[in-house]
Amino acid sequence: MTPVKLFISLAIVCSPLLTLAQKRITVIDIKDIANAYVDRPGDLYILHTDNKVSKFDTLGMPVADMGFERKPTIFDPRDGARMFIYFADVKQGSFFSVGTSQGFFIYDYFAMEPMLATSAGDNQVWILDKGDLSVKKLDPKASKIVAEATIDKTQFQTDPDFTAVREYQNFLFVLDKNTGILIFNGIGKQIKKIEGKDIPYFNFLGEELYYKKNDKLIFYDLFDGTTREESIDSKCLYTLLTDARKYVVYADRIEVFVN
Repeated sequence: MTPVKLFISLAIVCSPLLTLAQKRITVIDIKDIANAYVDRPGDLYILHTDNKVSKFDTLGMPVADMGFERKPTIFDPRDGARMFIYFADVKQGSFFSVGTSQGFFIYDYFAMEPMLATSAGDNQVWILDKGDLSVKKLDPKASKIVAEATIDKTQFQTDPDFTAVREYQNFLFVLDKNTGILIFNGIGKQIKKIEGKDIPYFNFLGEELYYKKNDKLIFYDLFDGTTREESIDSKCLYTLLTDARKYVVYADRIEVFVN
């Protein structure tokens, strides 16, 4: 297996700190945004269209740039110290940090069409296998599948369009752009589905899952099933929340607020 090359450069740049109304901290001028993420400590990551990932701290200051040879299918900053990346075109991924990398390859006998993958804890990997429409948990070190379950096809009136996958609080979440968010337990059994067409992204805050729906964020409590909503600017690409920050991502800038 040829390891994925990773280039990291630290950036120390002074940018003006804006003290504005509505608790806005700063504005980051940026462009060519392909995706946006936050890690558990609350830092922001931007995937650019040239396959570079830029990291910003909670004050909006640049921290690091990470460059990849190809576009990541899945990037998850996790806790910021040990990140996860997956490239579906080569069935290859890695848990990585600055200076270290634990790579893995998804062989055909593990999954026929591993279209999506995400970290399962610190060392294992969830795979969404399009070939047999299943979710599988791979232990790369032991080189074996440790959990597997078939997704019920009858819940789809049209072919599913899976676009994202994440593990959180020992649950697995799979986004189907046509029907909504599928939720699985730790052994891969589907336990719920949040209905919703054309959900562009989802994320987590404490015990809540949240996702964008038109000009609102919908919050779903993972343990009691209650929901709430929050209005957002319909023109933004992403609104990402942490305990301390709100990042509002537009095509040409990022506005950072105290949450």
